[in-house]
Amino acid sequence: MVFRVAFLIGFLMAGAGVRAQPNSYVEGQVWEYKTRPADAGSLLKIQKIDTDPRRVENRTIYHISIINVRLNDPSVRREISHVPVSREALDDSVTREIPGRPPFPDASEGIAAWRQAKGGVFTIPIAKIIDVVEQTMAKMPAPQQ
Repeated sequence: MVFRVAFLIGFLMAGAGVRAQPNSYVEGQVWEYKTRPADAGSLLKIQKIDTDPRRVENRTIYHISIINVRLNDPSVRREISHVPVSREALDDSVTREIPGRPPFPDASEGIAAWRQAKGGVFTIPIAKIIDVVEQTMAKMPAPQQ
């Protein structure tokens, strides 16, 4: 697996643009990623990087926000303010760092709630995480007016 990932990263580096490299993630970076077809143009931002020495696996946690996703209503673009992900999830998903800094939601409230709950970490690709969020939202009762 390590060889395959290293080979793939090397292959991608030959193309134009900045590609993900081992140990290259830093707070504030904005990335294009392998989106679901409905979410073309969606971006993610690394809001915070944490290390949790109590974890056996996924000790480094990347707190990301995602913009321009379509959740349960294809006519509306939405944002997801906080998702804790592993390095593996980022490596499997990101395609190109972008130089611009579009506005993203503040993730601090979500990060604080995640810490208090001693939350988990997603290890699946970002597009699959968005599927999980969408499926969870579909099961929630509609807000009362």
